[in-house]
Amino acid sequence: MSSKFFSLIKDGKIHLSPKTKVVKAAAFSELLSSIEVLEKVKNDALAYRQEVTEGSELEKEAARKEGYEAGFKEWAEHIAKMQQEIESIRGEYTKVLAPIALKAAQKIVGKAMETSQEAIYDIVTNALKPVLQHKRITIWCNKEDLQILDKHRQDLKDLFEMIEVLSIKERDDITRGGCVIETEGGIINAQLENQWAVLERAFQSLFKEGKAAPQHEHEAKSKG
Repeated sequence: MSSKFFSLIKDGKIHLSPKTKVVKAAAFSELLSSIEVLEKVKNDALAYRQEVTEGSELEKEAARKEGYEAGFKEWAEHIAKMQQEIESIRGEYTKVLAPIALKAAQKIVGKAMETSQEAIYDIVTNALKPVLQHKRITIWCNKEDLQILDKHRQDLKDLFEMIEVLSIKERDDITRGGCVIETEGGIINAQLENQWAVLERAFQSLFKEGKAAPQHEHEAKSKG
């Protein structure tokens, strides 16, 4: 041990007391209290431990933050990819199912018209739903459906809140199963050809939406 000082972990130095004469190394331990030396060592150890702990916490926090951000980015990319795949599948099945569904609907209605003369009544009843508050109604239909609708005249009138006039007439240009409804507020074209066209446009619109969504996401991702 040096007769002047010795170094601790934190670069602290233990010196002889200013009023103490320099003594030999063998007598150095007698010049300083053992408790004083131990206290300095203890304080130095505590300071070093605190510094190491703080450094470790900073490193841990940095690693945690870096790992979280990397994990979140990976999760977000995974979700975006899944959404793109879902939209792509949606577009594909819509493209395949749209014409099948349309043909199935046409077949069902056609079969219903063949097996039940009452089908026209259900079709007209459904077509009348938007105008049940109107007072003057004219129903144009195919001549083969006229008798059925005339039989249900009172049933049709009962659908309205305050009906004044309900006329049922035939028209040569209307195919069986369809109808055209005139009211004081306008005209409803419920002919089957028109309904098929509306249904087909709805399927086409659905297909376009399913196809456009992945493309939009792809463009947004490219810009980002």
